[in-house]
Amino acid sequence: MSALAQPISGEPFERVGFVDGSYAMDERRGVYVLALSATSIVVNGGRMEGVLRGSAKPHITLLAPKSYAESRASMLMSIFELLGAVDLVRRGVEAVFLDGSYVSEMMVPFGHARDVYERFNPLSAGVRAGALDEWGEASSKAALEAAAGELPASLAELLERISSHSNGLYSEICSGAPDVKSRKEALDFAVVYCETTSYLALLNHLLDECERRGVKPFWVAKDAESRYIVEREGILGWLNDLSLLDYAWRDRESVHTTLKGVPIHKPKPCALWTLLLDEVYERWGGYGVSYFKFGRAGAVSQMTYPHFVGEEDVSAALATLQALADHRGYPRPLSYVHHIAVLNPEFAKLIADELYRREKNPILKSMLAPSGRAMVGLR
Repeated sequence: MSALAQPISGEPFERVGFVDGSYAMDERRGVYVLALSATSIVVNGGRMEGVLRGSAKPHITLLAPKSYAESRASMLMSIFELLGAVDLVRRGVEAVFLDGSYVSEMMVPFGHARDVYERFNPLSAGVRAGALDEWGEASSKAALEAAAGELPASLAELLERISSHSNGLYSEICSGAPDVKSRKEALDFAVVYCETTSYLALLNHLLDECERRGVKPFWVAKDAESRYIVEREGILGWLNDLSLLDYAWRDRESVHTTLKGVPIHKPKPCALWTLLLDEVYERWGGYGVSYFKFGRAGAVSQMTYPHFVGEEDVSAALATLQALADHRGYPRPLSYVHHIAVLNPEFAKLIADELYRREKNPILKSMLAPSGRAMVGLR
């Protein structure tokens, strides 16, 4: 494993951006109250400029229906992060660093969007195929228009349009297949279809803008379950790459190794606009992976990026992160955006209680009432 370690070299980027997000939610009787936060900064020659203010200016929304709440909340947070990343690209950065994994971003359609489709196949239910294209195109267009707007107002408008499109698709499903009107699966499908289409449209737009403008996007993960090296070396057991390299590089510093990832192919049919799905996995399925360690006492981290990022760009990215690393070997800007973005889990409950107290409409008030578990003291 020591033979994998290569020294970090290269000239760092001069102007780079960093973005991270957070969410907190509270379950109520008929909805979740969801708080979304994102922080972004530009670092230029060692000087830092704040852009998005994170937990100081969160966005509050209602998540309904309550199905797949954790997965949907995480994806809506990613939408906020992607909007922040597109904004940084417009600000002229050479590279943008996001928290997490490029592979995880590309795998979103393999999760709850696939489960929703398996529970409700719109074509088998008699839904007009053209309706799916129309609402998919509308949801994609809404995402692109939000990307061209000013945050955080553009996020609020996008979430409103996603809700409107979901209602429109659900109405069309019910009118075209009246026997499914009472089925919860039809509503879940309509909501997840529009949300996931908007998400993937933003990811596609970010990658397209980066490639067109020559900006390099990177995702950095402190923890990851990837086993590229473990499987290549034929190592048995529960080790992942990070735990293996933590051991192999325990006495090393300023080292990295880079490899080519296994191409990601499009998933089976899922709750997502098919035309967009085909484009994204045809264009962006290839990617690279780098593992790096800066300080001797630090931990190994993972960096992933799309196929159009070259070797020199990877070297520049690692040199940039190392130049900005703290005494533990972790890049200070990534630590900063995380701490500014993170939301207290109790924050959503405080907001939810206040919304419930102020609500005058009896139906909405019943939906905003504390959950049954909270009512009987089992929170």
